[in-house]
Amino acid sequence: MEDAFVSVNNLSKTYVSKGETLNILCGTSFEVSEGELICLLGTSGSGKTTTLNILAGIDRPTSGEIFYNGQNINEWTLDYLYDYRLKEIGFIFQEFHLLEHLTSLENILVPLLLNDWEEDDARERSFNLLKQVGLVNKAMNLPNELSSGEKQRVCVARAIANSPSLLIADEPTGTLDSKTGDDIMKLLVGISKKSKMTMIYTTHDPYLTKIASRILVIQKGMIFESNVKNLEDVDYDNIIFEKNNKGEIL
Repeated sequence: MEDAFVSVNNLSKTYVSKGETLNILCGTSFEVSEGELICLLGTSGSGKTTTLNILAGIDRPTSGEIFYNGQNINEWTLDYLYDYRLKEIGFIFQEFHLLEHLTSLENILVPLLLNDWEEDDARERSFNLLKQVGLVNKAMNLPNELSSGEKQRVCVARAIANSPSLLIADEPTGTLDSKTGDDIMKLLVGISKKSKMTMIYTTHDPYLTKIASRILVIQKGMIFESNVKNLEDVDYDNIIFEKNNKGEIL
């Protein structure tokens, strides 16, 4: 793609555990255009979370390059990466990671105050975001007083508080029942389209690929463009993809 919003070139990530070398990502490349809704599909342990963490600047690759709006984030200082995560990235975690001693409202306030918002303005925006995700009546509740679906709605509001350009969601429905998960995905897609945010989300559920504009499949440390039609029937443990000369899965 020309003028890619996100460009990943020859990305590798290796861990050493108990003397054993684990190759999580093996020289993979892909690109994302601005405004796309990308699904990264793969089994548990395939490297989906590692990929997202590297894209968000939470983790560093062993080798390879990640370009965001034409800038190589591997060359950034820790201060630049902090600003990038705060202002450009919205991250939704599978396990929520809400601050347990703060209310729903306060959890959303945190990234706004870190981004130098005036407290009154930040509080007003936080209430508006809670309204957007349907949780104004839970503004003063602590996380342990919320259901899993409500926690994830707070996470969505927190992730979009600073109007990020790139919304990243790591298995956002992984801990939710199917009905609640569907509601969360509808909420995320609606927000992404309304705000024209680029969104990348991971899943191991082929059903959740149906809303994506493009599907990337991760297998054995490599990420491929997918045009597999019957994703429900794919055996991701044993599949061998055929690829054309562009590296696309047939």
